[in-house]
Amino acid sequence: MNRLAFALPLPPLLLAALLLLGRADDGRAQEAAPSAGPADALPGADASAPAAPPPVEEPPEAKIPYEVELTGVEDDGLRDTLNAASTLVELKGDPPPSIIGLERRADTDRERLQAALRSAGYYDARLDIRVDGAVQPAKVAVAVTPGPIYHFKTVRVTAANGGALPSDVSTDGLGLTAGEPALAQKVLDGESAMLDRLGHRGYAFAKVADRQVVVDHSDRSMDVAYAITVGPLVRYGATRIEGLDRVDEELVRGRLGWREGGVHDPAVLDRARQDVAKLEAFDTVRVRLAEEPGPDGVTPVIVTVAERKRRFIGAGVNYSTQDGVGATAYWGHRNLFGGAEQLRVGVEVGRVAGSSGGTSSKGNDLPDLRFSVNFRKPDFLAVKQSLVMSFQVVNDQPPAYSRVATELTGKLERQINDQLTVSYGVTGERGRVKTEDRTYQTSYVGVPLGAAWNGTDDLLNPTKGERASLQVTPWFPAGGDSRSPFTAIQLNGSYYYDMAKDGRYVAAARVGVGSIVGASLSDISPDHRFYAGGGGSVRGYGFQKAGPRDRFDDPSGGRSLLELGAEVRIKVTDTIGVVPFVDAGTVYDSAYPDFSEPLRIGAGLGMRYYTDFGPLRVDVGIPLNAPSGDARWQLYLSLGQAF
Repeated sequence: MNRLAFALPLPPLLLAALLLLGRADDGRAQEAAPSAGPADALPGADASAPAAPPPVEEPPEAKIPYEVELTGVEDDGLRDTLNAASTLVELKGDPPPSIIGLERRADTDRERLQAALRSAGYYDARLDIRVDGAVQPAKVAVAVTPGPIYHFKTVRVTAANGGALPSDVSTDGLGLTAGEPALAQKVLDGESAMLDRLGHRGYAFAKVADRQVVVDHSDRSMDVAYAITVGPLVRYGATRIEGLDRVDEELVRGRLGWREGGVHDPAVLDRARQDVAKLEAFDTVRVRLAEEPGPDGVTPVIVTVAERKRRFIGAGVNYSTQDGVGATAYWGHRNLFGGAEQLRVGVEVGRVAGSSGGTSSKGNDLPDLRFSVNFRKPDFLAVKQSLVMSFQVVNDQPPAYSRVATELTGKLERQINDQLTVSYGVTGERGRVKTEDRTYQTSYVGVPLGAAWNGTDDLLNPTKGERASLQVTPWFPAGGDSRSPFTAIQLNGSYYYDMAKDGRYVAAARVGVGSIVGASLSDISPDHRFYAGGGGSVRGYGFQKAGPRDRFDDPSGGRSLLELGAEVRIKVTDTIGVVPFVDAGTVYDSAYPDFSEPLRIGAGLGMRYYTDFGPLRVDVGIPLNAPSGDARWQLYLSLGQAF
């Protein structure tokens, strides 16, 4: 029986080895060009002597263009592997200066292509490379006879130096199944899988002491054997935090999910890194064990952070054809009192220029203004529970009404797990709301209750997963013209499907439903009613315009809401995308959608420019069944996807 034994690193470990090889010498000769400048003048030389002739430019170096023909390979995957390994293919656009150089490239390819064939499980392949320089361009014929593919036969995992593997660590299912093709990458993947299993059982310093691979040509099989140095069972020792300047150390320690003496689990360290990063006070967070295990496996843990700049400022501009140009400016602090408290003070100005809404008796001829102060205190009374306070003074004039109001809200947000967050609090507001035929003096106390689920892979640009949110707010009159308490309920959900599994073709859909119970429409001030239409609702319609109108042709709002949306996000390049979309929605006078009003439908096309901080969105929507007199199209500019 003809047996060949060798130890990895295998020649089949293709790509890493090939990258190290670099470009092969293709036989080019380089010579230093002689100096062509005039000779130095000597004492007593005749200055009138004729000058030296100008230098003569050498003709450009000749090239030997060539074509590569690969035959004998029917499998597209194997063909791609061979092309990726070939120097002849890689340097085809940079041909050598001679046939000798081309032959040297071909000689280099023999070893590289054989390595590529072995990496794919072909250990008995034949390779013939011939160079024909008598034709133009030169022809390189690469004839491959792959032969039969080899398969795994046995896999053994033992402890090095005669030790024993932990009894709770299985050696099954490493991806090296008997009868499967003997691919080199699977050998490495099996090794990594074994070390991961040991790591998750607390053996953080386990490593492969030896790896033996035996190829048997008689039955075209491969035997694999790993010898593992297990190392000690690691338990957490003292934790050291490095890099803190103004952030309270106890705040960071409160987010570390292990106790001294506990058995090490790499998932616990990774979760702690994410939880500390969510404080948003640090540029970088690193959580790791010490380089060497401690006595009896008790090993220190090192948390290294780099604090972000505490203060920040920002500004932005937005535009829509309905509301014209708007602007935002803000100032913030990321660590106000040392506990990663966040303070943000902002001013928003809308309808600065270009608004198509005009003015009416319900307006005050001023731009929309909003002054806000927001404060967040993380880990308030409990880890992962935040106190959120907000105060704002508002003067806004959407199409349905004009409002001047003051609002104050305090609530607690608690993160239940990675996907689910709940919130509860109290809000109070007082203001004046005007329509064309009525003025409302409003004063409410609300109890907002919310839950949000986020199972997507990205906040601003999701490609897979789902989101859902539920907001229930009972409102109680506290003076003014309001007499009836009511409860507003809104449920939103969206789903994202990655059709190509690479983020280049994403189908997205959303649905939104709202209901107000406990009061009639006339008893609910216009600023608490539901409206549909706009860039985050039904595109193609102006803000609040996808719904019933009053006798002044202003949106009247409703007690219930239905919104639907679907789009396909297509990446043309890594940074440019197009998004065809269709939206539908309207509001109803009844407490629940009864379809007494026609759904307003809009469709259009969007462009996306993908950046590191999220996609920049430009959408053009066209209403398909708008009332007469409405705009024929709408343009929306913003950051992030529509939903």
